[in-house]
Amino acid sequence: MRYIIGVLIPILLQSFVVFIVIAMNTGNGSWAGLAAFLLGMFAIPATGIANFFYIRARKDRQTFSVIWPCFLMALIMPIIVLLLVIIG
Repeated sequence: MRYIIGVLIPILLQSFVVFIVIAMNTGNGSWAGLAAFLLGMFAIPATGIANFFYIRARKDRQTFSVIWPCFLMALIMPIIVLLLVIIG
């Protein structure tokens, strides 16, 4: 259950943000959708792998104290994508 909450849900959150940004920027001449797609191609799997190994290394700790940093780490990419939308 820790892996589902700590790995799968942050990946779905990041994928949702990337999908929304790509859908918003289709056909208006902005490069923010392409930037979100390219950033998401590398950041989403990297975040999933990092979260997996983070949870695996901390088996003795409580679930909430392990999952909270996973969500904080997963919020880095959506914040960068939203900054790209604001700039672009």
